[in-house]
Amino acid sequence: MKHLRLCCLLLLMHPLWSPLAAASLSAELTPVGAERAANADGSIPAWNADQYSPQEHLQWMREITAENPVYQITADKLEQHQSLLAPGLRKMLALYPETFAIPVYPSHRTARQPQWTYDNTRKNLDDARISESGDELLAAWPGTPFPVPDSPQEIIWNHQTRWKGVFFSLHLYENTVYPSRLVDSLETVIESYATYYDPQRQSPNLDWRNLYYFSHILGPARLAGGGLLIHESLQPKRHPRQAWIYITGERRMRRIPTSGYDAPLFNAEGLRVVDEIDVFNGPLDRYNWELVGKREMLIPYNNQKMRYNRCDDPQALTPYHISPRAMRFEKHRVWVVESRLKPDQRHLYQRRTFYVDEDTWSIVMVDIYDKDDELWRFTLRFSAYYEQMPGMFSSMDAYHDLDSGAYFLQCSAGEGTAFYQQPPPDGYFSPLNIRKRLLR
Repeated sequence: MKHLRLCCLLLLMHPLWSPLAAASLSAELTPVGAERAANADGSIPAWNADQYSPQEHLQWMREITAENPVYQITADKLEQHQSLLAPGLRKMLALYPETFAIPVYPSHRTARQPQWTYDNTRKNLDDARISESGDELLAAWPGTPFPVPDSPQEIIWNHQTRWKGVFFSLHLYENTVYPSRLVDSLETVIESYATYYDPQRQSPNLDWRNLYYFSHILGPARLAGGGLLIHESLQPKRHPRQAWIYITGERRMRRIPTSGYDAPLFNAEGLRVVDEIDVFNGPLDRYNWELVGKREMLIPYNNQKMRYNRCDDPQALTPYHISPRAMRFEKHRVWVVESRLKPDQRHLYQRRTFYVDEDTWSIVMVDIYDKDDELWRFTLRFSAYYEQMPGMFSSMDAYHDLDSGAYFLQCSAGEGTAFYQQPPPDGYFSPLNIRKRLLR
């Protein structure tokens, strides 16, 4: 324990883990590289989610869902809590003092995943590799590639390859909310197979594909039937992502030029760009990356109620932000990673600060700055535990434009989510098969 305290002290002074921590993956660290121990005052508990049976864990989640907030942070209480808040949250409290608040609940470290991914994560201590530039993942077993990260790029790759199940189907709604109006909901079904997490893979050597992603539009009627197919890359410099769209009137799949970075997304009314899908995705090469360190912060967590309540409920979609009654925040430890646009590159966002949950490696908040280095946008990921996975997964992503007051939501429909432990049949995500399925 004395050595662990020393390791944590060194981390505060320098944002890289020591070799001592690498040797402690089973003792001082969780199987994915988070600190096992509670924080100094116990407000962040020790991680022991692996000690619960599936039924015990499910009961635990029911008890968490029934909890009430311990306290609520409002604009007049900002000063005493601001050290725990991201700049985006502080600005939202300042902008919307009459309506925005942060309900704070007891902290629970509920994240866990299958043992076989833990076993592979341990092997990744020796075998996972990224390119010299950090822009490409070259080798890794199907687990967390860098449980003891040496660079900010490794943390971002941990996010991009984090455990989301092998193969899943989601029923989603997407809403854009302006201060004075609500844009019609876009209803979709998304299917994704993470080839990176193929449980039968027997080598750290990687195919260039990270995952297959297919989005099928169910509504509104003017867009229904359309689809988007993406083959996402682990090595985007050498093997850019491939994409196809299905247009109902043409009844065929059409290959489209590779899009990424700050290309706009039609379904978000300009409030989200391509590399903000899944909060962040794709190439890292346009930014200089810095690992700031680790912090205790209030972040969205264990938002189980969002799994079952449709996010297009008018009572939840208040002007400027969702209702505080629909949110749950807890104190957790996060990695803080900053990206600054390289002088010779172009992107809508000049700087971004990412907050990465230590237990899941998911980016849970993002502060986004404009060309004048002013805070412009702010992203929140509301996570929940899904027993089918098993693990933590987004129940809602909220993208806020702090200048206009508009925000965009992508969230669970409350039903129709399924996780599968085995890959889909061969060719399931080929353009030909997608076309056949959509023609039926």
